[in-house]
Amino acid sequence: MTNTDSEGRHAPLRLGIVVPRYGLDVLGGAETFARHFAEHLPASEFAVTVLTTCARDLFTWYNEYAPSKTEVGNVPVLRFPIDHRRRDARHFQHLTARINRGEPVSVEDQAAWLEHSAHSPELYLHLAQHGSDYDLFLFLPYLFGTTIYGSTVWPTKSVICPCLHDEPYAAFEDIGGMLRAVRGLMFISAPEQALAEEKLGIRHPHAQLIGFGLDEFPARSARFRQKFGILGPFILYAGRLDPMKNISQLVSNFLAYRQTRPDQDLKLVLSGSGPFTLPRHPDLIPLGFLELGDLHDAYAAATFLCQPSLVESFSIVLMESWLASTPVLVHGQCAVTRHHVLQCGGGLYFSTGAEFVAAVDWLLSHPDQRHQMGEQGQAYVRRKYSWPAVIDRFKAATSLWTQGQPG
Repeated sequence: MTNTDSEGRHAPLRLGIVVPRYGLDVLGGAETFARHFAEHLPASEFAVTVLTTCARDLFTWYNEYAPSKTEVGNVPVLRFPIDHRRRDARHFQHLTARINRGEPVSVEDQAAWLEHSAHSPELYLHLAQHGSDYDLFLFLPYLFGTTIYGSTVWPTKSVICPCLHDEPYAAFEDIGGMLRAVRGLMFISAPEQALAEEKLGIRHPHAQLIGFGLDEFPARSARFRQKFGILGPFILYAGRLDPMKNISQLVSNFLAYRQTRPDQDLKLVLSGSGPFTLPRHPDLIPLGFLELGDLHDAYAAATFLCQPSLVESFSIVLMESWLASTPVLVHGQCAVTRHHVLQCGGGLYFSTGAEFVAAVDWLLSHPDQRHQMGEQGQAYVRRKYSWPAVIDRFKAATSLWTQGQPG
């Protein structure tokens, strides 16, 4: 489909990005990706509008923002309220606990879980009434009502960026049906695409591997250390303090390490917030939500970053750490983060407590190799995940996704 205005000139593709939460103070990989993506698409080629809800928090889904038309980073944003009247939050949490424990879940329970997810009927109505104002919709991530229901309104002009994790929800029958029914799929890492195609059997003819773009920021190690008073070596964790991110294993492994290495001067510094309660310990340093400059300074100052999550579709913090030339330690059972590490030699991976101890010991005792790992990671990110490279791939994909659609 070629866009032209009334005088026959090329017109930007009208893109609606649909995401459940959106804002400068919203934590979450998919939500961060959506915001950065919207802000980097060239206005001469894409007229972007973000369609989202009034929620800020992933767990309560309270309507903290007002329903409105506003701008975030010069991108128009339309906000619609979450309808809490239709949600049975207690039943939803009960089902979530069962699913996370790996218990068998019937098709009926799967449908009930999806039904009691966060939904915004006013957003769905907007899609139904104004769908002709858009050439393409990009929905992300796969697991929320805004994608599950929203993508069914205009499936022939809907693309889903699923941000898939290897988790029980991805195998739900209705999720598979949704991913097969839309115009196209947009993947951000090769292991994510392999998960969809090889494990879940979703081989969409219009699937495209696009990736994620990263900006580089000036980072100063000394500035971080001076501001926060952290002078010695430290491991950095950046992200939600959430059991789903395997933060409990990181903390327990670190404390066990400190017990076996009492003379080792090492801290675990944590940036972010969430429901996980950290134990009190002098070597655990929670800094809360860091401003962007402070976060990038933290990457530069860290001895290495640890990303313990088992369920990632890309891992922004990995790439940001590498851009600061800082190596990483990831969980060996996470296909995505292990893939990145093996691709560039930018760090190590562990699965057991003993492997964690061995990896930490090696990284602390090999400063030259540690520096080389960080440099290799930086080169990898610059080569594969610069914004120009990602946007070029996306532009080529939109030509495929809009081909044959009415103008």
